[in-house]
Amino acid sequence: MSIQTVVKESSPLNTSSLINDDTVSVVIPCYNEERFIGKALEQLAGQFPPQRYEIIVVDGLSSDRTRAVIGEFQELHPDLRVSIVDNPARNIPTALNLGVTEARGAIIARMDAHAVPCDGYIKRCVEVLVTTTACAVGMPCIVRPGADTLMARAIAIAVSHPFGIGDATYRLAEAGPEQEPVDTVAFACFRKELWQELGGFNETLLTNEDYEFNYRIRQSGRPVLLDRTGHSQYFARTTLPALARQYWRYGGWKACMIRLQPRSIKVRHSVAPLFVLSLISLGIAGLFWGPARWLLLADLALYVFATIIAASSATSRHGLRALWFLMPPVFATIHLTWGASFLLHMLTPGAVRQK
Repeated sequence: MSIQTVVKESSPLNTSSLINDDTVSVVIPCYNEERFIGKALEQLAGQFPPQRYEIIVVDGLSSDRTRAVIGEFQELHPDLRVSIVDNPARNIPTALNLGVTEARGAIIARMDAHAVPCDGYIKRCVEVLVTTTACAVGMPCIVRPGADTLMARAIAIAVSHPFGIGDATYRLAEAGPEQEPVDTVAFACFRKELWQELGGFNETLLTNEDYEFNYRIRQSGRPVLLDRTGHSQYFARTTLPALARQYWRYGGWKACMIRLQPRSIKVRHSVAPLFVLSLISLGIAGLFWGPARWLLLADLALYVFATIIAASSATSRHGLRALWFLMPPVFATIHLTWGASFLLHMLTPGAVRQK
């Protein structure tokens, strides 16, 4: 189906003419995203002439108004090709592989229904891709609150602060060079032939599939590039239980990915699991050995001190000191659920099979 696009006149990005006429396919995994999918689609419209551009939404058979919202977007944009591909598996790597398989474009832009790219995001990433040696290009992911509540704001701050997520460059708010090679990016543009060469996204990894895909790109000797001339906005979880479920899933699947690719482990991946392991070990040892109890108290005291310092730094940076009291439980939720899940899945017998 075709769709008329509305070209945004005031793009903040440097969108000079491309050096070729490659067709671009945007692939969006989606499930029950009626709140965000419309805005995401509007931001993607108009970045290339319709004959060179398409959007593929790979939907996990949504039960809300997601498809109706997509249909409304189609009616407003009859010149742009927008298609929906069913994904009964309801997982992201399968959705990506289904979407890329259906894509007509030589260049793939992997986006997310829960994120909103800035004006010109795809166009700029494609320009960088075709004018540099990079084989995957993305931009920083700015985390926004998923709701207008104090807890949602605290969570958004925590998951974009180094104490919360380590040195994941694309998620950190700090400024840096306009372009730099990185481990991974959230929403990348890459060539379809590269996806074919690498065997697609690993469907045994229900989370962390993008990191593992980018790791294989880097292992093949080709760079993954972060371009800071724009950004996408990602909406964080809004409650502690939802955050705990998210980071339990993240920790477990990170362990599965590292068992597949042991050399991909970074220092940041080991900090939370080692902290959880120290609590467990000292707690058990304290039942039989008195000094272990004091070591456990010292361990907890050091963590609490570090959390207080990080909470003060994070909230003052955003001018939201009133949120200070919420930051320690948010940080603890991230670290304890991620670390415990990572440990559990590292110790679970049986390796994850490489596709």
